[in-house]
Amino acid sequence: MAEIVAALLTSHAPLITGKPEISRPEQRERLHAGFAELGRRLAAARPDLVVMLVNDHLQNFAYNNLPAFCVGLAEAYDAPSPGGARLMRLAPRKIPGTPAWSMALLEAGLAAGIDFAYSYEIESWDELSVPLHFLTPAGDVPIAPVYTNCGAPPLPTLRRCHQVGAFVGAFVRARPAAERVALVATGGVSHWVGTPETGRINPEWDQRVLDHVARGDVAPLLDWTWAEIERDGGNGGQEIRNWIALIGAVPGWKGEVLAYEPVREWITGCATVWVHP
Repeated sequence: MAEIVAALLTSHAPLITGKPEISRPEQRERLHAGFAELGRRLAAARPDLVVMLVNDHLQNFAYNNLPAFCVGLAEAYDAPSPGGARLMRLAPRKIPGTPAWSMALLEAGLAAGIDFAYSYEIESWDELSVPLHFLTPAGDVPIAPVYTNCGAPPLPTLRRCHQVGAFVGAFVRARPAAERVALVATGGVSHWVGTPETGRINPEWDQRVLDHVARGDVAPLLDWTWAEIERDGGNGGQEIRNWIALIGAVPGWKGEVLAYEPVREWITGCATVWVHP
């Protein structure tokens, strides 16, 4: 039977790689150390594939066609594409996909009442490219991305994201093959982008989220509304939906916060978290 051999939460701010030099060196070094440790543990887990729980930034899904949840079915993913590479100062590269595995997830979801959309073409920016730069530098581990709308209201509720994550976890464990699957959720924590409060970070709110993750107790977060998150965590804080989905996939697991830095130069509260039984 398949098993979940690793679970990780990370931020994906594009300036982590795009402008590392503008941050305070001590913050950058602590965060990079957290990424390095996550990468070491992920490599030691020897996954056959990585399920990526992420969100789009309107580069793939525009306001005229924006699914709540979307499964990627591509043979390979630009992570980053040439255009994104310039922003993030990363070399363009393609990461192999898992189209058959992803199709099985899509079909199982539809049969279970989860109306996944799907796409055969995904151009990754920071949501995949920045974390994978640190986590799988060789880019040789196939990925199966699941996108959640975290940017254009109305958004799926946190409770629904938790349910979808629980389905993904159950799907993995029910697979007949002896697959070793890692889960990675990226996004957040607090940040405001393209608003009058751009650049604001709320470390107190970030710590509240991280404390719940560390205890494996996200139930109190599931009733948070869009407006509450927008007020306290910013429009970028809505990305904790990806994290909540991952926690839903591994009930009872707890988070080990390897690094947290409110990096104002990167306009993001940045974290790296290892999630374990």
